[in-house]
Amino acid sequence: MIGALVLASVLHQAPRAFVENPAASADDGIQFQAALEVGGLALPSGTGANQMDGFAVAFPRLGVKGGDEFEFELGAPLRLRFLDQAPQQLEQDHGGRLRRQDWDERSDFAQILRNLRIGRDDGRVQLRAGGFSTYSLGGGWLVNRYHNRLSPDYHPAGGNAVAYLGPTRVELFASDVLALRLFAAEVRLDLGRVLSDQGTAFDRFLLSVDAAHDFGQAGGTTPPLSAASVGFQAGVLKNDKVQLWLQAAAGARADTLIESIPDYGVALGVVVRGQPNAAVDLTGRLEARRQGGRFRFGFFGAGYEFARFSGVGLSEQPLAEELLPGTFSGYGEFAASVSPGGPEDLELTASASGEYFVSTGRIDADAVLQAHLPGGKTVAELRVILTDLMMHPRYSAALEVRHRFLPAVYGLVTAGREHFPQAEGHLRHGFTAGLGVGVDFQR
Repeated sequence: MIGALVLASVLHQAPRAFVENPAASADDGIQFQAALEVGGLALPSGTGANQMDGFAVAFPRLGVKGGDEFEFELGAPLRLRFLDQAPQQLEQDHGGRLRRQDWDERSDFAQILRNLRIGRDDGRVQLRAGGFSTYSLGGGWLVNRYHNRLSPDYHPAGGNAVAYLGPTRVELFASDVLALRLFAAEVRLDLGRVLSDQGTAFDRFLLSVDAAHDFGQAGGTTPPLSAASVGFQAGVLKNDKVQLWLQAAAGARADTLIESIPDYGVALGVVVRGQPNAAVDLTGRLEARRQGGRFRFGFFGAGYEFARFSGVGLSEQPLAEELLPGTFSGYGEFAASVSPGGPEDLELTASASGEYFVSTGRIDADAVLQAHLPGGKTVAELRVILTDLMMHPRYSAALEVRHRFLPAVYGLVTAGREHFPQAEGHLRHGFTAGLGVGVDFQR
């Protein structure tokens, strides 16, 4: 099933977070990494008048890497409030300074786990834990480009496990390993391996069943939501340069089946991947969808951590209770990776998705862009999530730029638009900006 997995990994690549240290060892042995970032951050209070507060930030990290099969990193940003504007919150902070919203529930303590990886991407068993920024389960019909640390006041560690059992691939996902939040699973069967002993039939005909349930009990309480889907993928063309897959899926709300609302959907689509040379990798996906009621494909998407409070806008119905008129929609997704490989070359990694609903004119979109500038000293990353641009618009954005000045010293600039879930269920928004410097070493 490697062919389908490669397509999924290209469409949903996780961006790299740091400018690589040129002093890092190039061998496959054990590597130890340590870093400390310090700087300042302007962040809205998130409640009441929602004015800008000022924070001094210290972000220590410590990691171990063992070749291609093991990686582990610990660390957490410590935000100390030094400018407290209305509504004042300094007295509520831990020790009168450490921002309480960063450490006010059990899930927040999982942010100490930045990354855990056990097993190779092409191995029989893989385990991942930490933050997930563009995670998709299987074909992405239920969980698609999901970001579990999107909310500035909620910092869970998610977990993902994949195992191959003969012709069957099983994948499990938890958005929060310390609380009752989003849990999802997929069982995928390689029909070619079941029905034929010819190698040409392997990894070409895939049948999958997905299920997902959000208990809504962390990062703010929201209505529970369950959904399930069945999908089929056929690789009609596979060679060294091009892969062409046809796919179809049907899905439904699993918690509203006894109601009369038509909470179901069907989708037909195509995925194309092209590799014109070793440095360029392009993947595209197009789907026609029919959905309605309280079901839509990609339920648990990039902006889900806000949509679960307000499906669109800032104070509308939660996504679990949002009614969508029976409608057709068009969904598209594109990913590109340009990596010449030389230190003086520009490297780009980009992915974007968008959906247009015919009857309502609603438009949702999500994009990630990462650029390693020539010279290998500067990396920039931009993430933009747009929801219902035409009627009740909501957008989130995050920009980060890092530049290495010396072999062990780098600077960073951050900016973005944040949303803060409120106790009564709606969202408040504001802008944030930060500036800092970091030191690191690897040996």
